[in-house]
Amino acid sequence: MLWNSEIIWDEWVRSGELRVSVHPATTPNAAPTAVFFPFLPTVTVRDPLETGTAIAKGFWQEWLREAPFTVLEFREMTTSYTPEYAVKIARERGALFAVTGTLTDFYDGGSVTGARLGVTLNIYDTRNGGLIWSMKQFAYMDKDRTRDFLLFKAESRLPSDPMWVVTTAIARCMKKPVQQWAGQWAAMEQLNNSQENAAF
Repeated sequence: MLWNSEIIWDEWVRSGELRVSVHPATTPNAAPTAVFFPFLPTVTVRDPLETGTAIAKGFWQEWLREAPFTVLEFREMTTSYTPEYAVKIARERGALFAVTGTLTDFYDGGSVTGARLGVTLNIYDTRNGGLIWSMKQFAYMDKDRTRDFLLFKAESRLPSDPMWVVTTAIARCMKKPVQQWAGQWAAMEQLNNSQENAAF
């Protein structure tokens, strides 16, 4: 956009490769339902539970769109928790899976300097407590320096909330493999229903 000899462009999210270290070998054998828990920071942040809850809610809201789970409830927590406790709560809620995570990097400089976020996401099977998914990713959005040229000035622009943009970018990326896996159950269910209907 050219305006009064100034070129302004919107910054974008730069992210590392999505690293999936654990994934299920089988298709879900029942409608995949889950409880999503706040992320626990492994780095020093002010108000760890509040920060972890805010980032996890950003993930949860993104995962509700074209959801990989037929039911995806968010569970508020008032204190830190263990994976075993998350599995217990999710099981009591009738969910097959517990979605937990940690913040491995966090910097929120707002629209002035940008945002940086690292997340490890873990999904547990509540029937046996086993870890079935584990993945991690890092992403950031920085304000680039202003460049003064002879005839014009070039400047980058950050959104009003770069942390939200970075959070949803990672959430969207992590959702894809889980969505493909959970979609196998829906495909099998549809196939079974069409075979049942054909029998009558």
